[in-house]
Amino acid sequence: MDWSKEQRRYADVLVRIGIALKPGQPVFIEAPAEAEAFVSILLEAAYRAGAKETQVLFTSEAADRVKACNQPVKPQQQEWDLCRSFAERGAGYIRLLCPDFKDLTHIPADTVKQLAQLSADRRKLFRTSSAHGGFTLACIPCRSWADQVFPDLEQGKRMDALWDLVIGCMRCREEDPVEAWSEYIRRTRLRKEELDRGEYTLYRFESAGTDLTVEPARGVRWMGGCNEFPGERVFIPNLPTEEVFCIPHRQKVNGRVTSTLPLNYGGGMIEDFTLWLEEGRIVKYEAKKGQELLAAIIETDEGSHYLGEFALVDQKSPIAATGRVLYTTLYDENAACHLAIGATAGPAPGEDACQRGLNRSALHVDFMFGSDDLHVSGRKKDGTWEDIMRNGRWTGRFA
Repeated sequence: MDWSKEQRRYADVLVRIGIALKPGQPVFIEAPAEAEAFVSILLEAAYRAGAKETQVLFTSEAADRVKACNQPVKPQQQEWDLCRSFAERGAGYIRLLCPDFKDLTHIPADTVKQLAQLSADRRKLFRTSSAHGGFTLACIPCRSWADQVFPDLEQGKRMDALWDLVIGCMRCREEDPVEAWSEYIRRTRLRKEELDRGEYTLYRFESAGTDLTVEPARGVRWMGGCNEFPGERVFIPNLPTEEVFCIPHRQKVNGRVTSTLPLNYGGGMIEDFTLWLEEGRIVKYEAKKGQELLAAIIETDEGSHYLGEFALVDQKSPIAATGRVLYTTLYDENAACHLAIGATAGPAPGEDACQRGLNRSALHVDFMFGSDDLHVSGRKKDGTWEDIMRNGRWTGRFA
């Protein structure tokens, strides 16, 4: 099937909504080599929107793994200097992923983690050095991803099925996808305002595998849907997105939480795992698959023993409605409520981070625990509790 029309729409969404490109702004694109054809479409979209200059960095996870098994994992200076030069000039940053599912059991868990962190560091560079540039992360269909998501289909039908799914989740079937995303931003802003208006002092998450209480950090507000530049210009750091999220107090999370979807971390899979937390700290963890990699994540530093985000996602979101596990956090975290191990989400914690209860860590790893039986409630200042989600879906004024 010819997806060229939908791909052009997808590219426009990444440029006009993802990074909210302004005329004259440079654009930096990081993409796997197998996404070359789509990158050409994306470059055309960037120039149509007024990009002054573009730069593409093609990457190869397979090559990176071979090198990592034979030499220390470290950034290539030439690549790093190129990224920095564009970030310091306020470039919009678009990073494309082709989820990979190679067998990594022969690679030490620490090496898998180092490779994932190296990739995250490039995104962090643009997030911190290019404050008004805009940055977004998106996935592009590839053979390995299609095989993983649609093993029940004939080989020749899998890529079309995956493109169909991605295009739907990206709202690219709408008459005007950019306007559809603008409307999503508007609705999400209203939901965040309602959550902030509740002034909840404690949240409780209850399901068959989870019984967790989370106190928000002091002075935090609900975020998600978009990031805002000064003025009315907004961008979306991850596309697609269906979440709203808040920041937990580092030392005020208690109970147990069980994952409901696989976690793909740097190509290594972690499945069916449970965390136990006391006074915010992960004191015990067990995984039926990927225990070594889970340990490598949690034992990274002291901050990786704590949480940096709790996020709410309706189980009837467009991604959840596909009925498929997508095996990549970018999609699966927008199909279910999730938590993040490690650093506080959003802007970097300031000097008052400790007093407010924010968390510092070298990493930030989201994992999913939402389900059709998840109940989320908030305790108000007068001590009464209010339903926020029931059976994984928004209730009342939040719906």
